[in-house]
Amino acid sequence: MKKTDLILVVIALVAAAGIWLFYSAGAEKGLTAVVTVDGEFKAELPIDLNDSVTIETEWGYNIVRTEYGQVFVEEADCRDQICVDHKKVSKVGETIVCLPHKMVVEIVGEGEAEMDMVVG
Repeated sequence: MKKTDLILVVIALVAAAGIWLFYSAGAEKGLTAVVTVDGEFKAELPIDLNDSVTIETEWGYNIVRTEYGQVFVEEADCRDQICVDHKKVSKVGETIVCLPHKMVVEIVGEGEAEMDMVVG
């Protein structure tokens, strides 16, 4: 590898780290996890409490857990288990989706927990 190639790689890594820091530092810590199924409100969990809720749908179930300020799907009976394998979320706007069960877990901040409108 030439010296100029090494310099370009270092510049690209520094730029990527700067972009990552900019977006992660600016993200607001969420307060509540709102769970909807097929656009219909099902549950609301404060993420600062250690709690869980079982969401039953006509397609199956999901267990959504809040623990130490983070939210994750602990268990589900869908085939692909993508929602269970998803990383824990805690920042406003982050979501976990279970497509087979049409479930969405969204992190909201202060004053955002109420849904304005459902279009469908």
